[in-house]
Amino acid sequence: MSQQQRDALDQLLRDAPLDLGGDVAEQRVIFEDMMAAIPSPADATASSGSLGGIPVVNVEVAGADRARVIFYLHGGPYAIGTAASSVGLASDLARRAGARLVTVDYRLAPEHPHPAAIDDAVAAYRGLLDSGVAASAIAIAGESAGAGLAAATLVALKHAGLPQPSAAVLMSPWADLTVSSESISVKAAVDPALTPKVYAGEPSTTWPPATERRSSSARSSPT
Repeated sequence: MSQQQRDALDQLLRDAPLDLGGDVAEQRVIFEDMMAAIPSPADATASSGSLGGIPVVNVEVAGADRARVIFYLHGGPYAIGTAASSVGLASDLARRAGARLVTVDYRLAPEHPHPAAIDDAVAAYRGLLDSGVAASAIAIAGESAGAGLAAATLVALKHAGLPQPSAAVLMSPWADLTVSSESISVKAAVDPALTPKVYAGEPSTTWPPATERRSSSARSSPT
């Protein structure tokens, strides 16, 4: 991400009416508007696609090695954000790594609670393998909730008997879905977060128990 993009994002986060404790549908619209206001990198191209039946956005930057792939999972407390809105940050990662990137449009809570996001990530990863990309040429990455999802996906891949990617990049992972750590309790009054039961079902759900559930690797219909 360029300095211009960083400055724009910082200003948006400070000034925008995003309230992660508010109505999810409203926050999704606000978040997408925020991200759309960030300048797109000039050297990156994005195109829609699918892997294993899961929607993805393919991101390529000039001079990247197409044989190497970053498998990216966007942030947004498992309830907001899209693959398309992650292209700015994701493309910078691809540029620095000199690799192409796919960012996954996994299903969001509360319509699709745990383990829908993990199921989608595993299905898309399997689709990437089926497309001919070797696991040794894949790095999994994500930010915030997407980084937590990346960690959960690694566990699910192990349970599914699939080959692990060669590397993982977890940027500020949301790994405490109990929302019980000291830093969270101290900052709760000034930085409220979406309750974990939006995604995991119950406030007492722990992590990694949320990661330890075996993924079905299928994009199931909501119940």
